Amino acid sequence: MITTEELRFAHVVVRKGWLSRPEMEKALWGLRRERATDPYCSLYSLLVRREMLSPERIEEGLRAVRSAAGEPLPAMRAQAPPPAQRPLPILGEEAPDEDGEEDHVAGFLRRAVDRLRAMPFWGTSALLHVCLLALFMHMVWSQERPEAEETAVSIIVPLLPPKERPVYTKPLPIDLHEKPYVPGRPSETEQPFFKIKEDIEPPSPDPYGTDLRNLTDMQIAPIDGYSDGVNTAIGLGGGASAMLGRRGGDGPPGGDNGSVAARSAVNAALDWLVRHQSPEGNWSCRDYAHMCDKATGPCKNHPSNIDPAGGAGGGWKEHDIGVTALAVLAFTGAGHSHVRSAEPAYREAVRKAYGYLKRVQIRGTGDPSLDGAFRARESVPADRSADARVDEDVQWMYDHAIATMAMSDLLLLSMDTIGLRHCVEDASRFCLRAQNEGWGWRYGVKMGDNDTSVTGWMVLALKLVRACRELDLIGAPGADELAHSFKGALNWIDHVTSAASGVTGYKSPGDAGSQLPELDRVAGGYPFSKEQSCMTAVGVLCRLFAGQARASDIIRKGVINSLAKHPPKWRQRAGKVPSTINFYYWYYASQAMFQYEGGLWRDWNTQMVETLLGAQRSAAKPGESWCTDGSWDPIDEWSLAGGRVYTTALGALSLEVYYRYKRVAEAAKL
Repeated sequence: MITTEELRFAHVVVRKGWLSRPEMEKALWGLRRERATDPYCSLYSLLVRREMLSPERIEEGLRAVRSAAGEPLPAMRAQAPPPAQRPLPILGEEAPDEDGEEDHVAGFLRRAVDRLRAMPFWGTSALLHVCLLALFMHMVWSQERPEAEETAVSIIVPLLPPKERPVYTKPLPIDLHEKPYVPGRPSETEQPFFKIKEDIEPPSPDPYGTDLRNLTDMQIAPIDGYSDGVNTAIGLGGGASAMLGRRGGDGPPGGDNGSVAARSAVNAALDWLVRHQSPEGNWSCRDYAHMCDKATGPCKNHPSNIDPAGGAGGGWKEHDIGVTALAVLAFTGAGHSHVRSAEPAYREAVRKAYGYLKRVQIRGTGDPSLDGAFRARESVPADRSADARVDEDVQWMYDHAIATMAMSDLLLLSMDTIGLRHCVEDASRFCLRAQNEGWGWRYGVKMGDNDTSVTGWMVLALKLVRACRELDLIGAPGADELAHSFKGALNWIDHVTSAASGVTGYKSPGDAGSQLPELDRVAGGYPFSKEQSCMTAVGVLCRLFAGQARASDIIRKGVINSLAKHPPKWRQRAGKVPSTINFYYWYYASQAMFQYEGGLWRDWNTQMVETLLGAQRSAAKPGESWCTDGSWDPIDEWSLAGGRVYTTALGALSLEVYYRYKRVAEAAKL
């Protein structure tokens, strides 16, 4: 139902020339559709959300409506027809007035007279006496209580001053108290007086048993995504596991909770991801710029940030599934799911990504080398004899592992067993089928070849799968199957770790790690430092998740000889001095150092926050554009493949470490 005040406001907007008549009529139709699912939606909030009017114009228009002629607004009709039967008022027509009520009243009176004529005489007499008695009581009451004098009261509600992002002009200490970031354009962060946030959630129209909120006709328990009953000692994610910290950074105070500025930076990154999500629900490695703001975009690197590979910020289209899953993990790490979120825009972004990932999962083919895999169907060769070569080129097993992580984390956070149970079960079964017996994983199904990078992602994914199983959210794979898989992964980690230095290699003990062949062709040699051993971070993290003692010789060597010596540092290539910018390394090493804890973790944490907050693009800085606000420029070692979506998602994930996890007990076992 469109209120009278909203119709008058629409007339004011068109009369003042702020919007054309067709634009306003389109907005009214949109309001009617949204109110079918959200009764609390207003015309004013819709116009601001669609960027059709600014809050200042909304306020000016409302004042004009409420002060016009100095008369009160007409009341709403008590019995309006249902929205499906009642045509939407056309702009230029007034709302139904008293004349519109006369036919209804006259018909009512005629029916009442007919009923009185049909009543027996004693019924008519009784009704008359009741009416006379009510009239007499009203007369007595009105004499005893004189009518109070009405006093007009005007209330002026001032607009709040605009909230701005923190300006990161220098390294920030971890306990710095900055103003929290408010999603939205800097000029639109004011809170207009007409926007009222309701705590009451309208009932879902979905039939029982088809939606998480309608499992039955009784609400058995609140769905809040948290539980304090199970400690599963898992890795990344998991809102319902007691091993994990509270999502959204609201854990206990202290150095591990993260500063307000760090949480603000996470929100800014999530807001950038919302703005650059494709309509299909995915994030595009290569073509994300198609979603850039037309006025301030497209996103470009800051002039001071030079990509050694000469890229334009886009990655490889083949990894759309992987970066979409990383983006989902960034949202779930901050407590946002497709079922519940304090920010509707975040919930909608996760809902669309959830739908995309379910669509790209291959199911029902009967082929054990395909069923359950998150994989672009066009990457599956028609000639399966060439599958190994294609897998080596496409490297889609990364995407599957990260997508399994994302959907498992979403299941833990939302408890949506209806939508996610079979999806996670099929994905995890595929992980087990793809593993080389007694070892790890690489790019294809049981290729007989292993590497630490893919194996690390698989371990994190299956840790989340095990958490889902321990909470009875899934029924398969079995506990023994998972234990056997973890044992093989640790066998591989042990095989490629140097006993002398504690450094873990990519394919052989203590090697320099993986690198992109495309970067070997850059003038002046490989442009990124290989002293930062990402594989060592993977190895240390897997060992700590397995419950090995922090003081064990192999873990201590890996931390002291490698990770602690190379904390995060935003240093670009200069001559023959290679770049140290590596989001992949920072992400894994931050998790490993957090689990290792102690003074080395505190030093690492301070350096990580200063580096990431100092390098994040912010519209609050002079000369910056709104389109890049919240992102990180893709100039690290793996940006050529992942692009800006990859760096922004991993930047947020790294900042979520200290309020996303609890530390694993040394007695825990993989």
